[in-house]
Amino acid sequence: MIHQLVTAQLQCNKRSFSDQPKVTPWPLGADPQSRDARQQRFAHFTELAIISVQEIVDFAKQVPGFLELGREDQIALLKASTIEIMLLETARRYNHETECITFLKDFTYSKDDFHRAGLQVEFINPIFEFSRAMRRLGLDDAEYALLIAINIFSADRPNVQEPSRVEALQQPYVEALLSYTRIKRPQDRLRFPRMLMKLVSLRTLSSVHSEQVFALRLQDKKLPPLLSEIWDVHE
Repeated sequence: MIHQLVTAQLQCNKRSFSDQPKVTPWPLGADPQSRDARQQRFAHFTELAIISVQEIVDFAKQVPGFLELGREDQIALLKASTIEIMLLETARRYNHETECITFLKDFTYSKDDFHRAGLQVEFINPIFEFSRAMRRLGLDDAEYALLIAINIFSADRPNVQEPSRVEALQQPYVEALLSYTRIKRPQDRLRFPRMLMKLVSLRTLSSVHSEQVFALRLQDKKLPPLLSEIWDVHE
């Protein structure tokens, strides 16, 4: 199971790399405060988000058990978990030495870059704080893959029709993560509960993200259709 998840993640990640040339270039040399530069930075970040969402959907379809669920539950789980998985993947790409986050191999961003792209400090700071906390835990690829699978199969998401079935599908991944952590670090009995607590932190970050999306709407910044659909943004 673990090998299958890690392999699926790597494959989805590689497919995302092929989309890198399609992303609107980050403006260089132009007046950073000009309207065109601001729009270009916003487009750049939203296009990265689209690639990330597509990668998450591709991965979810390869997680054993996901396609056994009804379509309504698949959609409900993806809508609720996508931003949280994006934040997990962001933390995974955090470099504690440079305090930057790298997407698609060589797109690297500082806090200031996130702000220049139109995100609020109230959302940016928690992202970096969460990323630092995850860095301290030092998760490997297997632990990230299992944590993401556990996150996907969260039975308490809104509009889930068969919560007991979702919970049953989640349980093997919880047990696998517990066994894996005990084998990998037998002396650290708190590692497993610490990882699960990060899923609680993600719920809080998800709420902050909803506020960020609302703020973007107030600024008249329209999200692409895919992001509007996945985040339930209604114009």
